[in-house]
Amino acid sequence: VNWVRYIILAVLLTFVFVALSKAQTTYDFGVWYSAGMEKKISADWNAGIGTELRTKHRREYIDRWKLDIHSMYRIHRHLKLGAAYELHLKNQTTGSETVSLLHHRFMADVVPSVSVSSWLKLSLRERYQYTYRMARHDIDAQHEHHLRSSIKAVMAMAQSKWEPFTSAEVFNNMGEGFTIDEIRLAVGTGHLFSLHHSVNIGYMLNLK
Repeated sequence: VNWVRYIILAVLLTFVFVALSKAQTTYDFGVWYSAGMEKKISADWNAGIGTELRTKHRREYIDRWKLDIHSMYRIHRHLKLGAAYELHLKNQTTGSETVSLLHHRFMADVVPSVSVSSWLKLSLRERYQYTYRMARHDIDAQHEHHLRSSIKAVMAMAQSKWEPFTSAEVFNNMGEGFTIDEIRLAVGTGHLFSLHHSVNIGYMLNLK
């Protein structure tokens, strides 16, 4: 539907504008390594597991490691519902000491999508995210609620195994009046080696 395409494009431009207005002059560089497996349970339902390692401070410092299980169900050709659980360890420096803090995270997704043309697909994902950080030493336990709004454009060209993409995501902190406390802009490409194997590589600008 044409009006749906215009709405999604308008949201993408809004995300980019907000991200650029929030950009700061402090920079860091890190790499996120991730891998996962997916299992197709039925024509409309799949599930999988994944792991990820993040570095920062020019790859010299391990920021966090995670393990997750997730599932996605298509209830309509333009609408999917998803759920996931994630366990991750995040390093935090307090004074001269660095401690690893254990987090439990639960997520629920609503993902509408539309094909703008035969080669361009747009999707808008709304994610509710609850995170529980366990207490350790003198660091108290913490509960966080976020609404993560993400829009993604994918070029799916016929007879090509490459799928370039760009995305924008905004983290709205529900516990602080929906203030924006993080924005991610990404661009990259996916490559399909076979029916069951693919890889993604890209660049992300993470604004906090």
